[in-house]
Amino acid sequence: MYKIFILIFIPFIFSGCIVGTVVALPFKAVGAAVNTVAPDIVGDSISTVGNVTDAIIPF
Repeated sequence: MYKIFILIFIPFIFSGCIVGTVVALPFKAVGAAVNTVAPDIVGDSISTVGNVTDAIIPF
């Protein structure tokens, strides 16, 4: 069972598919926080930077 888990997990480690999500996370979090104290357009602009970053980084 352990070997099957390792064989499934190794491609996910080397594919790097989470890098874009991790890079975009601070922008999305700050955008959500700014939405509570500033007009929506400001927070949405910051969140959009995170969304674009997540879409652009292919790995």
